[in-house]
Amino acid sequence: MQTIPTPFRRTVYVLSALLFVALVVAPTADRFLKFAPRTLVAEAGGAKLVTVTGDPDTWAKWFNTVRRGYLERHYNLRTMLITWNSFLDTFVLASTSTNSQVVAGKDHWLFLAQDGSRNIIEDARSADPLPEPSVDVIAREMERRRQWLAARGIRYLVIVAPNKNTVYPEKLPDALRPRKPESHLSQFVDYVREATQVDIVDVTAALMEQKKHDQVFYITDSHWNANGAFAAYTEIIRHIVKDFPQVKPLTRSQFEVERFDWLPGDLANMIGLSDHLKEDRIMYVNKDWYTARGASYSGSMDPHYFEEPQYSYTGNASLPNALVFHDSFWWELLPFVAESFNKALYVWLRPQSESEFRFFDTALVEREKPDIVIDEYTERYILPPLRGRFQIKNAVAAAPGK
Repeated sequence: MQTIPTPFRRTVYVLSALLFVALVVAPTADRFLKFAPRTLVAEAGGAKLVTVTGDPDTWAKWFNTVRRGYLERHYNLRTMLITWNSFLDTFVLASTSTNSQVVAGKDHWLFLAQDGSRNIIEDARSADPLPEPSVDVIAREMERRRQWLAARGIRYLVIVAPNKNTVYPEKLPDALRPRKPESHLSQFVDYVREATQVDIVDVTAALMEQKKHDQVFYITDSHWNANGAFAAYTEIIRHIVKDFPQVKPLTRSQFEVERFDWLPGDLANMIGLSDHLKEDRIMYVNKDWYTARGASYSGSMDPHYFEEPQYSYTGNASLPNALVFHDSFWWELLPFVAESFNKALYVWLRPQSESEFRFFDTALVEREKPDIVIDEYTERYILPPLRGRFQIKNAVAAAPGK
């Protein structure tokens, strides 16, 4: 027996069909009418499509770009839908997953959860220790670097900046807090100190102490703020002065704090909430102004470089010269540490992979002939993965007797 639709059902059918057609047509209509709000969403893979010509190489490049998610990332209403979803998760449901790139914690604190293939939050809360063979491989490579530099009369210093979730675990959702008090970072640093002669500076304790008085990380950003960077500097400079006593450490009283109202951080940008999650940014300004001045780098570029290196000069020949290999955490440190050197070259390197330790540019060391080489790493860019065996594919010349 055939059921005849009631007027109510017919209305539901028609409205459902219209809604379906509207959802299908809306992205194309927005391409021309631009009725949807424009929201910034910072994400990788924003490459443009290659123009297809008679050259077969352009066909392959066009196909590969499309195959790697071009259409998904250029869906016209994509950023608006990401913003809506993030707003719902963060402000309404208070529900986020570590499968997301960014996790929303308590009081709207944001944390980086995914970085490439690494789940930062899940790794940090794991009760399993770091695999000792992988830790040993990295420690021995750093010792090789130290000995290689020492043979040339160059000091070697390793700096480790903790992840935001390491310093503010109480701001994570309760279910995502670490399961044991000893962190993987402290396990790693302890091993390096016991197994090598590398001078490794873990600034976590300095940040935890400063945290009692000031906020040391931004709420909407994965990086420390100027309070955190200066706390880290005070720990780092002690290790520099030990070998270069002519360096005069800066003091907190030399600086005034300037605030810039309501700017979003990188994590807010990643989830499309730059218009909804903003905070004051702070800058330390030297009352006597800075001695160091920047200059462009004119040397050759290596594919391992993230962007073009930069020099700083103070013009004080009594100070040492430095070569710094770093990641994005260095930029807040730079105004402070630059005052310690006559000349310094800063090289932002691409991070290590799951199987390859970060690049060490021996050719650049030979050209620059610095007095000190600094390797600065963020926690997530130096710890080996919990699973799988880590290998070194770019080892520096073997240490004597090895």
